[in-house]
Amino acid sequence: MRVLVLGGTGLISTAIVEWLVAKGHTPVLFNRGVSPRRFDYDLETIIGSRADFAGFARAMRKFNVDGVIDMITFDAKTAAHNVRVFRDRVKHFVFCSTVCVYGGPLTQIPANESEPHRPVSDYGRNKSKAEAVYTKAFREFGFPVTVMRPSHCFGPGQPLLDIWGYNPSLVTRIRKNKPIIVPGDGQGLWQPGYIGDMAKGFVGALGRKQTLGKAYNIVGDEVMTWRDFHVRMANAIGCEARIVPMSTPQIVAGSPKSASSMLAEIFQFHAAYTNAALKRDVPDYKDLLTWEEGVRRTIAWMDKAGMHQSANLFPWVDKLAQHATRFESDLRAASRESKTSLTGKPRRGLSD
Repeated sequence: MRVLVLGGTGLISTAIVEWLVAKGHTPVLFNRGVSPRRFDYDLETIIGSRADFAGFARAMRKFNVDGVIDMITFDAKTAAHNVRVFRDRVKHFVFCSTVCVYGGPLTQIPANESEPHRPVSDYGRNKSKAEAVYTKAFREFGFPVTVMRPSHCFGPGQPLLDIWGYNPSLVTRIRKNKPIIVPGDGQGLWQPGYIGDMAKGFVGALGRKQTLGKAYNIVGDEVMTWRDFHVRMANAIGCEARIVPMSTPQIVAGSPKSASSMLAEIFQFHAAYTNAALKRDVPDYKDLLTWEEGVRRTIAWMDKAGMHQSANLFPWVDKLAQHATRFESDLRAASRESKTSLTGKPRRGLSD
């Protein structure tokens, strides 16, 4: 198939372009021409801004494609324009949405695609509205759309992630045995997905009639706690993770608002989703990479690209860890004093 990729240089879309080529398709890219490419293919590329609706429509009239993979639409207005531009012109339109349309807390663990839309972020709300436009177009006149809802995607192209987002100092902190803050008791659920596996789902859906009009959770196979997420990450590079749990309100209070926004909107909630529907309808979505192997590949890319930054990049992290340690010590001291004051001598507790 000749496939137009709206985007094509981002984290997931780069992997999609590579997988399109590997599967014998012909990718054509539309983007601003600003971000550097991470592949060596000489591909046809249309330079333009998606915000320029008239210019985009003119550019699209000049050539034909069989399918579209849309990685850049974030609102209902652009989605509606896509419907007008590509109606009756493409066999398949695959839209990249997000699990953030569900919001949190989830009503079921793991959540399937029937999970109610209750987004808590502008990103999730706008993606949900865009989905509604495509769904309405499918119902009313058969617009050939498939919606993909990825969760945390990782791999070469971005640093590894923690509660501060994609963090170029995280690996340095692990290697230096610096504290890593996790929300709550570290038992919240998280579900990473490797970008190469995401590409299998997006590309594998193309031309499959059973995916038309449907939305899919496109997520990895492994659901893990935030604690295990970091412990296994550290083990993958031969280190140990120094975990410091803190409540979400404490973390938010002790960090810049801009740094903790993703924690407040996403990371404080369980993020566990089933990918059973996608595996049923897209046979290529299989043999997914393990978390550890994905970590090693990502760090190898970071090493080569010189992406690592100082462990002190976010200075509030060590201050938060110090406050957590001090708070725990103060509580232990207060507990000992309380036991002594009750009887005049220390009382034996259940754990003594």
